[in-house]
Amino acid sequence: MSIQKTEAILLAKKDIRETSVIAAFFTRDFGKIKGLVKSVRGPLAKFGLYLHEFARYDIVFYDRVRSDTYMVTQCDLLEPYAEIAQDIDKRLKAFYVLELVDKFTALRDDSPKIYQLLEWILDRIEKERFPERAIIIFQIMLLEYTGFFPQLENCVECSKKIEAQAGFSVRLSGLLCHECFGADSQAAALSRGAVASVNMIRKQKTEKLAGTMITGSIVDELAIMLDKFIAYHLGEHLKTSIVLSEMKNFKELSL
Repeated sequence: MSIQKTEAILLAKKDIRETSVIAAFFTRDFGKIKGLVKSVRGPLAKFGLYLHEFARYDIVFYDRVRSDTYMVTQCDLLEPYAEIAQDIDKRLKAFYVLELVDKFTALRDDSPKIYQLLEWILDRIEKERFPERAIIIFQIMLLEYTGFFPQLENCVECSKKIEAQAGFSVRLSGLLCHECFGADSQAAALSRGAVASVNMIRKQKTEKLAGTMITGSIVDELAIMLDKFIAYHLGEHLKTSIVLSEMKNFKELSL
């Protein structure tokens, strides 16, 4: 029975019994894990009130025989992201990125790049007044790191290099050149500027992502494309994505 220690960001939790939770963490060294955390609820909770989503911890856990759920015996708070916790809009955006990571990653598939990316986006959500640009970058890089990124350099149908206006096919997971538009009647036009921005972002290291510039119109264009692509390949719209969309529509109607 091995004991492990690592940094981790809490993705989600589910209350069980009177004092315990099953928690999903994304860890720096082991990828996503599930852990049973005892004595975390109720008047005698040893971890106080700090076991909440999007906080970063030092955790200690060990294997349980014949189970993919580990026993978490220590959970020390490193970063509570207090600014996110106090702002409903930031909280929803943080929950969205956590849900996205949870959906696109498998248990014990370690990826330090995804952990670093998750730290980066939570920092951006906390510090930026309008983090929509950062969330677009996060979506692109998460798809890249998990191997789900669509084909945006050559036509997905004929393999010719895209040099002019193209259409994006959610179903075929890539761009269609002008000659191949008929391969998917639901393909939507994607501007050359949007394609160039995406391919530029994919080449950046995480520590340089904050300086990446994307115009507002391209952010809007990519937001629609990525939302459709993610929903199609997951087979559903994320719950947090639906809530964020409803809030955006409400704000626009209120103006």
